[in-house]
Amino acid sequence: MSTLAEYLKAAGMTQSAFAAAVSVSQPTVNRWLGGAKPSWEKAAEIERFTGGAVPISAWVASHTERAS
Repeated sequence: MSTLAEYLKAAGMTQSAFAAAVSVSQPTVNRWLGGAKPSWEKAAEIERFTGGAVPISAWVASHTERAS
């Protein structure tokens, strides 16, 4: 499992390219990288697009860590 930031770096993908791939704006991707959470539907789309590298659970785990 990796975070979105780790995935983008490993894939050599820009925020803009990723945004286009999952049908959102680049500022939305930037907000996700800053800690905002995508909708469950977008999280599932991200999981599909990344081939499971950034699973839905990556967003839940991130939330759990902040709550601790």
